Amino acid sequence: MAHHLKRMRCLALLAGLAALLSTGAISLGDEPAADLRLVLAVTKPTVRPPSTSLFLYDIATSSRAQIHEDATEGRRILVKMGGSDIVGAGRAAREREIYVMMGPATVDSALACSDTLSRVRPAAGEPKWEPIFFVPLCFSDASPYGLWNRAPIFAVDQSEGRVALPALRVGETKLERPSIRVLSATGVEEWQIPLPGRWFHVTDLAWSPDGKQLAYAVLPEGDVHTLDESQLPNAGLYLADIETRTTRLVYHCYVDALAWGPKAGQLSIAARPRDIWDRANVVRVITVPDGKKVEEFSALAAIQALAYTDDGQWLAVQSVVEGGQAIWLYPAAGGWGRQVYNLPAGEGRLSLLGWVRIGEGVSEP
Repeated sequence: MAHHLKRMRCLALLAGLAALLSTGAISLGDEPAADLRLVLAVTKPTVRPPSTSLFLYDIATSSRAQIHEDATEGRRILVKMGGSDIVGAGRAAREREIYVMMGPATVDSALACSDTLSRVRPAAGEPKWEPIFFVPLCFSDASPYGLWNRAPIFAVDQSEGRVALPALRVGETKLERPSIRVLSATGVEEWQIPLPGRWFHVTDLAWSPDGKQLAYAVLPEGDVHTLDESQLPNAGLYLADIETRTTRLVYHCYVDALAWGPKAGQLSIAARPRDIWDRANVVRVITVPDGKKVEEFSALAAIQALAYTDDGQWLAVQSVVEGGQAIWLYPAAGGWGRQVYNLPAGEGRLSLLGWVRIGEGVSEP
């Protein structure tokens, strides 16, 4: 009798496992497409000025193909090392393109500020950087003037080539309040989106796949002693409509990172679940424009960046782990994530820029 009951329990467990597999709740053996690569950057802050390397990472083989490594002070990938300590000045877009802010490591005067938004397409041989347009950053962000970490985070529209970036100034002109500048593909300013108040900052931003909407998340400035708690209701996920020039708060929460997906009309956010002092260890899927939560799961550590594959099937998550930073991979259909990359703290600071699809002739290590 005992043997029969044990056999029945095993059959029930197998039946339950089969049901989970059929619904996609567990994904065993699935992998991203063979031509997909993670775009990662590592900055070594102990070098003066700090140096950044950019590379493609193949999850299937755990191999790296280097695209760029800073060699001279006059041509560096400009990064933002404050706050969450990630490289905020690089994004992958349009499947095979990577965008960064590049410029001299230090700048002595505004007249010498030659920072550019630049693009590279991974290819065989020496990758060639293509300057898109000048973005003088010497006065545009809160970083001390002239330092290597003066670049803001930014987002590139995949359809029209627009660029959105937070700013405190335009050149030497100080803005009335922190804003997001929307620039055309040639660098002409089309729109300034003011933040909810003078003491707010943008934690992340991303264009919708069709380029008609810009999602951005804001938090008030301050610590436990200086935070103005009356500003907390204005924190959260905002949506800007490029055609109507309107913005609105879609979802009130405390967001550290965001990404469009996994489905059309959805945004995934890395949220601090309890209060503004909590760590962002929850990923929530929000529908837009109605702002309804449809799904969420908890991560094992504080999240710094999110990136979906272009087909929405896989989500890469950058997190802080004990002794360093790591990249986790989650199937959008459901299931458990797994760690696919780890960078010990002594080897630099990690940044997840996104995904690209490689074409024929791309160099591999």
